[in-house]
Amino acid sequence: MRTRSGWALAVLGVIVAVAGAAIMVVLGPDSRVTTGPHAVETDAIAVVTAPKVVRWADVQVDVLAEVPVRKPIFIGVANAVDVQDFVGRTQRLEVTSFDRPWTIRTRDVEGLPNLPGAPTALDWWLDSSAGLGGASISTRLPDQTVSVAILSVGSSNLSGLQVTVAYGVTGGFAKGIALLLLGAALVWLGVLLQRRMRRADGVDDLGEEIVYVYVDEHGVEHEISAEEAADLEVVEEVEVHDADEPPPPAAAAEPAPEPEPAPEVDDAEEVVVYVYVDDDGVEHEISADELAEFEVVDDDEEEGR
Repeated sequence: MRTRSGWALAVLGVIVAVAGAAIMVVLGPDSRVTTGPHAVETDAIAVVTAPKVVRWADVQVDVLAEVPVRKPIFIGVANAVDVQDFVGRTQRLEVTSFDRPWTIRTRDVEGLPNLPGAPTALDWWLDSSAGLGGASISTRLPDQTVSVAILSVGSSNLSGLQVTVAYGVTGGFAKGIALLLLGAALVWLGVLLQRRMRRADGVDDLGEEIVYVYVDEHGVEHEISAEEAADLEVVEEVEVHDADEPPPPAAAAEPAPEPEPAPEVDDAEEVVVYVYVDDDGVEHEISADELAEFEVVDDDEEEGR
């Protein structure tokens, strides 16, 4: 169970690292994603996002709207209630769904062929721009429900409209790098923890693993459990060291013991003396080599005579 926790930490690290790398690739060094230009098919005088289509907050958004033949165009972002009140009776193309990077659903709304007034004269736009042939805004979305409106100014319409959108997060690329480094650190910690837990489960504090082996009558070794080993006779114990641990230092060789002096031997028990007795009863000591010339008489036999 403890080993699995190490692997789980490593897997989490991989996921975090991949997420960080993906953010870096998608956002790029400028922390922005740009998509477009995308053609928007309409002959109305207004293109407006429905309430709650723009759901993000604290995101930097750039929108560029372009029309052919230098037709006058206006683009603005404002509170969704104000935008809907302004275009409520106007013929328009309403964007009902938007998914990044660019997937939209739209619907045509019938209405009057003109706007109720000049959009440039209104002061409730959070950001707006107007121009001939194109207009753009760059704004950070607030924490409120907003709508984006692209409006034709004058008697022209928005046929041939093309829209380019760029959005990103401040410091997104740096955050991706941080996630990548965090994920790598989690992977390293997970592998290290898994390795330590595995060693703790099968190796004692000295780095030695106890293995019980039974040798059958054919000389074949069989590994057995500690419970089975308790019923058998232990013949030999062998220390098996972990490959990651250095072997214990060899014990210093003890000097060989000095040989003990030979015990003293009683001369009477070890030394043999050969004696020759002449006719006058005088004893003469002779060597073992001279003994062959004489008849050997044992002292016990002589005393028994």
